[in-house]
Amino acid sequence: DRIQLGEVLGSGCIGQVYKGVIQNEHGAEQEVAIKVMHPGIHGNIDADLDLLRFLASLAESIPFDIGERIQWLDLPGTVEEFASLLTLQLDFRTEAENLRRFNENFANDDRIVFPELVESYDARRDILVETFCEGQPVFTFLRENDADPSVRANLCATAIDAVCRMIFDHNFIHGDLHPGNILVCPRTHRFILLDAGMVTEYDDDDHETIVQILTSFIRKDGRRAGELMISDSKARTSAASSVKGEHEVGSFRGLKGSRGAEERVPGGSIVLHEEAYKDKIEALTIQASGPEYFMEHLGTYVTYICNAASTHHVMMNPAFVSAALAVKVQEGVAIALDPSVEIWRIANPIILQSEFRRNLYKLRDRVFGGMLGLVPRTEDWEHAQDLASL
Repeated sequence: DRIQLGEVLGSGCIGQVYKGVIQNEHGAEQEVAIKVMHPGIHGNIDADLDLLRFLASLAESIPFDIGERIQWLDLPGTVEEFASLLTLQLDFRTEAENLRRFNENFANDDRIVFPELVESYDARRDILVETFCEGQPVFTFLRENDADPSVRANLCATAIDAVCRMIFDHNFIHGDLHPGNILVCPRTHRFILLDAGMVTEYDDDDHETIVQILTSFIRKDGRRAGELMISDSKARTSAASSVKGEHEVGSFRGLKGSRGAEERVPGGSIVLHEEAYKDKIEALTIQASGPEYFMEHLGTYVTYICNAASTHHVMMNPAFVSAALAVKVQEGVAIALDPSVEIWRIANPIILQSEFRRNLYKLRDRVFGGMLGLVPRTEDWEHAQDLASL
């Protein structure tokens, strides 16, 4: 009796969203959005994920050395990364917590709006009540404001800034930012970001790896990026090889960065021709230093990196791939808003600021790391000061 359902606003694979009216805590009527989960969806999702797992395993068994090369892309780990995200969407209480965190992260940025939770209407597993946000789908807004380049340029900069802060600053990334989940308020020109059920959050090691690799590309230091990816690969394959007991070497669970995925280490897990691999990544970075900058064509470069990884036996980290795809989606929306945008000019300061903060935190931990009177190394202070001057 407290909720009046109205028109259907949208429908997806997980559930439907209705426009509704409630009586709030002050007794006044309030427009809300009400998400209702489809009945039986849990079984359907489980079946779909089992099919993806089978296909990923099958791909690694393709003959003529194709399957062996594919193993270095860690498709099973990537499927499990996706499965962990999708499974979280099957409980709207998780989305409620995500909304709370997004609103907290962007509390000081009035250009970005997320729906808010409605007091006295606690989220349930299959029902979520949130504030109704009036806006137009981003591409509809673009068609109606085609003649105002300044508005489009400002929105473009906002979009890039928001996603980069999710990845590099907050380590809390909206995992479903396709155009259907991005609205623009015609009156205020604020972005409204919907459907926060799928979120990516990395552990400290994976986040550090992502920040360092992408920062190396931004700095045009391809050899450093290659070294970091080789180092990460060695750590992950070494962890695999140390697993004994019920799992033979080459098949194991719990590898860092794969969220409990079962992953395989192919035979001969030593990186092949390390310097040649670094040469390829360095050449990629040199190419990206010209008109086609790395952050503007990340999807193409990830494909190149995957091919190099397969050739040289460098195990790809699913965390890096998922972050790269998030940037790729951002790229598509940004270019639609402003085809002349130079994405790296907006992304670069955010990435560098993030690395600067992380280095300062490391120095703080060294200074206050115990009662042994530890002090930071001179080179650490110099590195932090160099970053501060950028």
